[in-house]
Amino acid sequence: MKKIILSIVVILSFSMNSNAQMWLTYKAGGGLATVSGSDGVQAGLAVFSGLGYKHQIYKRLIVEGDVLFDIRALDYYTGYLDSENKKIYNAGGGTYIQVPLTIQYMIPFKGKELVPYRIGQPSSYWFIEGGPNFSYGTAVDIFVDQTIVDNWIAQDNPISDSNLKANKIDVGITTGVGVNFSIREGKSRLILGTRANYGLIDVYKDSRLGTATNLSIVGYLALDFSLTKRKHIRHRW
Repeated sequence: MKKIILSIVVILSFSMNSNAQMWLTYKAGGGLATVSGSDGVQAGLAVFSGLGYKHQIYKRLIVEGDVLFDIRALDYYTGYLDSENKKIYNAGGGTYIQVPLTIQYMIPFKGKELVPYRIGQPSSYWFIEGGPNFSYGTAVDIFVDQTIVDNWIAQDNPISDSNLKANKIDVGITTGVGVNFSIREGKSRLILGTRANYGLIDVYKDSRLGTATNLSIVGYLALDFSLTKRKHIRHRW
């Protein structure tokens, strides 16, 4: 949680520079949620929405920070079959507060729209982005095989109760690509994009229970609302 708070402070500190374009953004979307490293997992639905802040730091570079409410649903294979020889699954996934911090690189549809020595945005452009993300799980479900738990109890090396619960903290990487259009004469912008979120921390606290790291691939729609009135900012250099 401390890392998330620190990250938000860093994002907000960018706004102290008045010589730049700034936006408040609303983002919502959905896609596929799964985990890597665990056998037999059935992918499910990922849905998210939230607010963000964008700050243009150079004519082709934008820093973005979001605070997103992220819901993921998937199923873990239990290793057992029912009476009809069908696999039995246990519901998993969870609800996260996700804070991705990305840097976007703009690729204008028309290269001459970017004015030398000025910071602004072209009427439309492609972008690629990437950066770290930090997540805190408000409710996370994992599958715990009781047979494994009992086996370690029998070996007088039990798994602690705290380690039977899911790891709520996750740190990962967000990458994406999208297209950005100017609307309302440049006062707002419409964004269509896709992102992949790779978790790096195992949701299992004890490796004896298994391994699983979060993975989601989503599409989204976003609206940017300009916090500055000027289309271009000329710097003194």
